[in-house]
Amino acid sequence: MLLAFLALYKTRLQLAGVLLRAVVPVLLAGLTIRILLSNPGKSSGGQRTWLVGLVLSLSTAGIFWALPYGKKLYWRGSWDFPYPRTTPPELSRSQDDAQQGPPYTLLPGQSPLMGIGMWLAGWPCCLGALGLSFWGLRHILPVSSTSGFFGIVAMVGVSVFNQSRKLFLKGRRHLKVPMASPDALRPGSYVLYLRSFEDDKARTALKHYETPHGTSIFPGGFVGLVASSRDEEEHIADTLRPVGPLVAVGAPDEVLPFAGAVRTYLPKTSWHQPVRDLMARARLVTLTLGSSAGTMWELSEAMRILPPQRLLLFVPGMIREGEYATIRKKNERALRALPESGRNHTWKSDTLPSLPDCASVGRFTGPVIGVIHFSADWEPTFTRTAGTGVPWETLGNVDSFPWENLCTSLIRGLRPAFEQLVAYEEETGWHCG
Repeated sequence: MLLAFLALYKTRLQLAGVLLRAVVPVLLAGLTIRILLSNPGKSSGGQRTWLVGLVLSLSTAGIFWALPYGKKLYWRGSWDFPYPRTTPPELSRSQDDAQQGPPYTLLPGQSPLMGIGMWLAGWPCCLGALGLSFWGLRHILPVSSTSGFFGIVAMVGVSVFNQSRKLFLKGRRHLKVPMASPDALRPGSYVLYLRSFEDDKARTALKHYETPHGTSIFPGGFVGLVASSRDEEEHIADTLRPVGPLVAVGAPDEVLPFAGAVRTYLPKTSWHQPVRDLMARARLVTLTLGSSAGTMWELSEAMRILPPQRLLLFVPGMIREGEYATIRKKNERALRALPESGRNHTWKSDTLPSLPDCASVGRFTGPVIGVIHFSADWEPTFTRTAGTGVPWETLGNVDSFPWENLCTSLIRGLRPAFEQLVAYEEETGWHCG
């Protein structure tokens, strides 16, 4: 029976994901129940209440970590894209290329040594902050005259915990070394990530999740801290990893790259043709919708030169319904203005491709509210993502769960897009290799 169970899963990642989602929560729940039911008479009321809070907080946080991480592992093991599994980005450099210098370069504000130091320093800060929080919580229960002081101590501990998470993130930014030139990228080996530079900081900041009363201590605060340990761009990179490493063009004035996509940099005045070349050579092109001039050009250009199976659009919650309608109309005008010779050969009818209308997209909430992919005849399909990071009082909404993060919520919309990409590669032979 065990062998039959193991045979259900194609890869070790799939099996690891299933075990993590099924076994770890059961073990933690069983251990929690056993601790709570053991020797209740040996503790005073306050000690017992504190012990219950401690056990519930840690076990709940562990379960809410295991569920999304197991789902991510299963997702990565579900696809068999034939790209070489090497350190991203996949590089193909001849001896002549190697003489031109290394493929990676450091930005002025970047230091891998400092990144390692931040990562190492983050662990004692994180663990010390947890200890401080629980020590303060221990003296809050039962309520006494000193509860106010120890409540402040617990809040300070949680604040230090949040700063530790930021330290980890900044350390990852120092370790994310950009490419010296996009020419080092092997065709078909990466996913191109297009978005507005103005939104980079908003999408790469850690999100905070609080309990309904505004405090981040017990027990929901620990769940939020575990569930939000990575920024939006890192979640997007994790979700797209089965296709290839995520590559993005960085803002020209950056002094420290972000932690999600591998950055490459282009001249301010002559970026259109290099971006067009990156689109043509990418295995998959993803674009986060926005109304800036550069993003509008990238959207129309991607629809002009790419087959529909290699284009994926993210609809962010930061744009409003009116802005989305404007983006849709401007894109239609840009495609309509193209001469016949400049149109995509996959447009097999007189009807130009377009984005879904506002009624299909619906309400705009969350970091990324949905994914748009296109069929072989450019028919758009919008798939809404599950709600993420919602307050606990809204758990009655079936689309919202505290154990969901952006990575796991995007899987629903990416599955049909990945299936179309697999079919396209099998039909045309377009893959890296």
